[in-house]
Amino acid sequence: MKTIFSLCTALLLACISVLGQIPSLSQLKTEPKTVTTGISFTLHSNVLNEDRIVMIGLPDGYEKSTKKYPVFYLIDGQWGFDFTKQMIDWVSRTRYGFMPEMILVSLHTGGDNRTRDLTPTKDKNNGGGGGDKLYDFIRDEVIPFVDKNYRTYNYRVLGGTSFGGVFVVNAFHRDPQFFNGYISLSPSMWWDNNILLDRTKDLLIKNPGIHNRLYLSVANEGLGMRVDSLASILKIYASKSLLWKFDKLPDEVHETVSYKGYWDGLKFVFADWHYPMVDFGTKEHLVSSIDSATFGNIKHKSIKLSDDVLKTRSGLYIDNYGRAITLFNSDNSLQFYSNRLPDLTLYPETQSKFFLNKVDIQNKLYVKGFDIQFEFVKDDSLVVTANGKTDFTAKKSKCPPLVKLPGTILDKYVGTYSPSPQGNSMQLIKEGYLLKVNDDAHPVYLYPIGENRFFVMERETGYELEFVQDASNQVSKIKISVNGNVVFESKKLN
Repeated sequence: MKTIFSLCTALLLACISVLGQIPSLSQLKTEPKTVTTGISFTLHSNVLNEDRIVMIGLPDGYEKSTKKYPVFYLIDGQWGFDFTKQMIDWVSRTRYGFMPEMILVSLHTGGDNRTRDLTPTKDKNNGGGGGDKLYDFIRDEVIPFVDKNYRTYNYRVLGGTSFGGVFVVNAFHRDPQFFNGYISLSPSMWWDNNILLDRTKDLLIKNPGIHNRLYLSVANEGLGMRVDSLASILKIYASKSLLWKFDKLPDEVHETVSYKGYWDGLKFVFADWHYPMVDFGTKEHLVSSIDSATFGNIKHKSIKLSDDVLKTRSGLYIDNYGRAITLFNSDNSLQFYSNRLPDLTLYPETQSKFFLNKVDIQNKLYVKGFDIQFEFVKDDSLVVTANGKTDFTAKKSKCPPLVKLPGTILDKYVGTYSPSPQGNSMQLIKEGYLLKVNDDAHPVYLYPIGENRFFVMERETGYELEFVQDASNQVSKIKISVNGNVVFESKKLN
């Protein structure tokens, strides 16, 4: 006992001695890495006739990829840039998939001129009225600068809080479909005798066909902000094609509404997002190529290929966006399937080059004036080009040859399975030509390689799944193996 007590005393004294020798900052060796969420620079505006501070944050891995990204334009970057950038980076990770990775562009709109810059009219008591000029600066100078220097989709969102929220509502009034989504948090709708309430009502009455997304929220600020009044106008006059949402956040104050508001607002704007091929268009607004005259009239002729050649092209591919793409051999063509893209048919022009027909390009991808080709440059590499320029690349996974199963067979495997001896149960559902583990946070797809055999790639390890039937030809369990060795089984519950 005495020995143990002496040891504890010695350790305690040693800790006190160490704590008494706290080093000064000058004694520490600092790391050469700068911690940052983006870059900041000064951009001269001809519209405003002054210099403005612009901040840009790029997704992780931007420099090493060829991806294109939507852009979120944020007002009041002096307050919201850092936390918004960190939030987007976290929730856009592939595992969660709440929203796509995106470029964040923000303006410094603080200081003495904030009221001048963000409000749409001059109020007799509060001044202001420069919002239209700042909007012209963003539309005519900032956005062209960003599109020229960065890889962007033609998909952009505008967000702001307080007077920044007023700026967003005014931008919606001026160009209700220029941005693809508008996020306005605790906007001061009382400005200049509620002028934007009247303008919004007039806009909706005169333009019943507006289609877009508009997100509103308000903190515990009461009816004086008049955001409730704006929501009432939308409820009466907004068309079905204008998707909007109004959240009341009673646990937030004016200074904290941005933290939850941008998170909820971006989720709403990107609720139906899919990663596009070539560019992001919609059924109502096709994206037209500037080279339509050159590429829109290109003619392709399909040739006959042997099944052996088509089988070498079919398989499971992972593209540089992280999308899993399956190509199935079917009727002298390849059936293209991905959970984040529409089903497509690729027609052979040579043994290594395939093309999309113009009808699918316009009706399924919502773009026109594009010539889209798929070239297998190696047995395991695929390059997709749009109007002669590389759009994305894909690499073939080490997976057994895929087969295309009819839905009646896939239906037999749908159900709930419980691992043995114990563990969390999993639910299998049918999605297109595949089976899917029904988990929104981390979906896993099963690729058919036989009538009762499937392949799945998880964390760079390939697994084979075999569905086993009982004496009455009912599916009873799954055997899961790696390199031919069964690692566990899962019993079907229903």
